Amino acid sequence: MSKKLVSIIFLGICLLLVGCGKEVVDSKFTGKWKLESVSVGTSDGKNLKDTGMASKMSMDLDMDADGNVTELYIDDEVAITNSYKLKQKDGDKYQYDGPVVSKKVYGYETESEKANVQKVLKMLEAQDGIEITKSEQKGNEYRVDTKEKRDYVLSMELESENLVLKKVDDKENSLIQETYKKN
Repeated sequence: MSKKLVSIIFLGICLLLVGCGKEVVDSKFTGKWKLESVSVGTSDGKNLKDTGMASKMSMDLDMDADGNVTELYIDDEVAITNSYKLKQKDGDKYQYDGPVVSKKVYGYETESEKANVQKVLKMLEAQDGIEITKSEQKGNEYRVDTKEKRDYVLSMELESENLVLKKVDDKENSLIQETYKKN
């Protein structure tokens, strides 16, 4: 009788461990990606237009099978690192599992650039759903850390070996479509 009990417990533990190892994000979407293009439109996918942002900034995306995502944006005025976790919503749809944690570094060299950075900071403070957790000035830089709640539903697909990441906000009737090339 004890051998049966031990084997049943062992089998139960094995089944539990197999279930715990499930990937949140399909492995074909994981890895390091480089931004190729950004388009915006209505949440139904109509009126999609390229913003031209990809040529004005650098953006890298790093995603693992557990749903941990890091985005790095760099342009002439700011460097931003966003970190967040995804969870599966329905089939191939995902949503944010908690806030998006951002670290922003705004640089300036002139008084007018400094004034522009201060305007951006005031806009951040005024937005609902954004909590500023740290704000400091060091030399010619402002460093701001935030936590932001986002209501996007995300979907991913591979198109000619490129990752197409769609972020849909039905409340705002908007779609952001980002296309990445494997890095």
